[in-house]
This record gives sequence, C-alpha cells and structure tokens, in this order.
Amino acid sequence: MTDTEILNDTVNDLQAAPAQCVIYLEGRTDVQVFFALLGVVTPVGNLHQGVLVRGLTQSGGSGAAAVTRRIQVATTLRRPFRVFGLLDGDGKSLEDLAPRFDPPCIGPLFAWKAYSIENLLQKTGWPRSWGARPDWHRELRAYAPYVGLNRIHRQFSEILVRLGIARFTNPEAGRRLQREADISRNLGAGQERLRRLDVQQIFRAEARAFRNALDDTLDTANCLYNGKWLLSHLGASKTGKSTEACRADWAAHACSVGGLQEVKDWWTRTIGKAP
Repeated sequence: MTDTEILNDTVNDLQAAPAQCVIYLEGRTDVQVFFALLGVVTPVGNLHQGVLVRGLTQSGGSGAAAVTRRIQVATTLRRPFRVFGLLDGDGKSLEDLAPRFDPPCIGPLFAWKAYSIENLLQKTGWPRSWGARPDWHRELRAYAPYVGLNRIHRQFSEILVRLGIARFTNPEAGRRLQREADISRNLGAGQERLRRLDVQQIFRAEARAFRNALDDTLDTANCLYNGKWLLSHLGASKTGKSTEACRADWAAHACSVGGLQEVKDWWTRTIGKAP
C-alpha cells in the first residue's frame, strides 16, 4: 500500500470509531487475544468503549513494519485523533521492551513485554478444561533448541540483509545502477564475516541463555521464545485441538479470570478509562 492508501484507510478506521481512536495490532488473530487480556469477550466490530481495535492482514500488509508505518503515516493527519500501535517483542530483551510499554511511555507506538502477544496468555494461567497446570520451567525448557536455532536464523538474516542478498534485488527507477565491482566487494566483506562465525557455538550459547532466562523469571523467558508455540504445539499436543481452538480456549480462560492486570492498566492510562 502507498502512504496515501494507508492514510485513507486510517481515516476510514477513525470514522468507524466513535471515540476517534484506533489501535493497530500486527495480525488478525491478535485481536481475540488482546480483548481476552483486557478481560473482555471480543465485541462486535472489534469496538470497545468506542475504540476500534484492528489486526492487520497480509493483503494490506501485516507485521511490525506495517504497524510502524501506519503510525508514522498517521502523524501527518491534521485533526484531533488518537492512533496507537502495539508490536511484538520478537526476541528483544525485557530490559529493552519494558520502557516501550510501561509508564511513562505514552506511545503512540508500544511494544509488548514478550516475544509475542500470545506469550501473555501464559501469565493468565492454564485453561482449567485442559487438565493439570503444567510445570512451566520443565515444559518451556524443552523449547531451548528451537529458541537457539531461531536466534541464529535472525543473526544470519540480518547479515544477509546487509549484504543485499536476503531477497531478490531489482534495479530501481531514478537510482544509479550498482556496479559489479561494488557488489563483489560487499559480498567479499560479508563472506569473511560469515567465515568467522562458529555456528555451533552460537547455537549452544543461545539455547543456554534461554535456559538461564527460565531460571531467572518467566517474564524474562517470555521475551525469548515465540508464544505462538503455546497454541500451535504445547496446547495442541496436550489437547489434540487445532491452533485456532487452543486460542479460543485460552482466550476464554483469560476472560474468565479478568484478563491480565498489566494490559488493563495500559488501556486505562492510554485510553483514559478502565476497560
């Protein structure tokens, strides 16, 4: 989408929100979890207290970059409005994420104090219908190899981006064509950096760091592993249900216990009234 299309889309969202306030989330499925953390059953039209909560979809651009871009474009609106965005932590540390969520942060762009919004479901407890509450330390420890592998993937992805080979490269209108010598020199520098990396050692260090985080606090660990695994693997393995059914069950549980206080507090100070 172009900036003009995003701007028009945002204006339409504001017009649909009686409170002239919109909250953007990274994905469509985030909405159900978000309301559950507020202790609220997902309302018709995703409107709560006149505020529209919208999860972005792939067709119009989703994820952290899309939410960030919408907030940037929204700042060009010359009218009374409130547009906020909430991003997943995506592996950043608790120390990095807390200042982007806790007061005195006023946004308009916030970040969850977790790898993803789904991690926060773990903090509301275990759905009673799923049986005995798991030993979180033992259950999550088994995911350490996946955490280590994914963190290596992130490091290598960043290197590939800097090398310019993370995706296909096309000539851009109005910009000077790159020369073969320039590209070759850049690739050579990157190759030398890759050669110096001990992948096995990095993997073991990252897996060990996650286990150490578990020994510290679950809040710390929740910033390092992908909370979607709670639904797609842990919940599905325990119940035999689909990811979607696990999400619905855990959201219902979160609502039944009144949500998560830190998210409710965020709503109160950001929107101006208790959820």
